[in-house]
Amino acid sequence: KYYRYHRDHGKDTEECRQLKNQIEDLIRRGHLRKYVDREAPQARREPRREEAPRQQEEHQQQPRGVIHTISGGVASGGDHKNVRKAYGRQSLAVQQVHHGKRLRSGGDEEVISFSEADYEGVRLPHDDPVVVTLMVELFTMMRILIDNGSSADILYKHAFDQLRIPVQMTFLVVDTPSPYNAIIGRPGLKLMEAIVSTRHLLMKYPTRFGVGEARGDQQAARQ
Repeated sequence: KYYRYHRDHGKDTEECRQLKNQIEDLIRRGHLRKYVDREAPQARREPRREEAPRQQEEHQQQPRGVIHTISGGVASGGDHKNVRKAYGRQSLAVQQVHHGKRLRSGGDEEVISFSEADYEGVRLPHDDPVVVTLMVELFTMMRILIDNGSSADILYKHAFDQLRIPVQMTFLVVDTPSPYNAIIGRPGLKLMEAIVSTRHLLMKYPTRFGVGEARGDQQAARQ
């Protein structure tokens, strides 16, 4: 078969949809009036398919890719690939576990709770992070970010160099500029059995003598 409109082989000229549309456009413009039989019944014109714009629109709506969460450290199973996979499989079968209640030396139950009194010194409303100052051995370490969304405890190198002491918590030492000296993430909070209230800007944790507190510093958090 010879395709005279495109000067190619494969189809008859009478089967060419593009040629038919081109002829209909010429008829509507009045260029082929002498060739048109007005008494003949007009065939129902098929609507044009706007495939290209539709495909382009669908292509624009498709996501270009997936950005996964970057996770690491002890809480995610460590730095080894096989260990992290095993940790991920364990997270699919989490069951509720009832822990025994901790008792202080006096025998009373240790209860950690937050109340209106814990708002003392907090300027509301706010969306400030919980930034605290803690005593680390004989050093007062300021600007420690409490981040229960972090899967690692991070100690920045500039703070590590000043401490020069053995650290009993497992930290990832990061050599990069940071407004914080350290970040206490989920591993550290679990080790301390700490509870954090971002609204109260307060971290509470059990001790031998009762409930300890580390209050966030709004001024330091905004610097």
